[in-house]
Amino acid sequence: MNGTYSVTLQTPFGIQKGTVTFVDNNGILSGSIRTMGNTSFFRNGKINGNSFEFSGILNAGFFNLRYSIKGTMEGDTLKAVALTSSGTFPINGTRVA
Repeated sequence: MNGTYSVTLQTPFGIQKGTVTFVDNNGILSGSIRTMGNTSFFRNGKINGNSFEFSGILNAGFFNLRYSIKGTMEGDTLKAVALTSSGTFPINGTRVA
């Protein structure tokens, strides 16, 4: 599951592009998500087969956005959903070569 994915989030602020980087350490997931001009680091995420989940706080400049993300990976494709206090954001992505 290690790698970087180019992602698109559908948010109330419009479509946002970004990247997610995963580091798998024996099923414990860490890494970062970069979107809306900011980077959030996460750790203690979980991997189970092709499913994953992690959470964190994205500093979006004028506010902090707490998120919880659950998704799956199939081949080079990532599909996930971010649950936040501002709504639910679908996420789609592709592994960056």
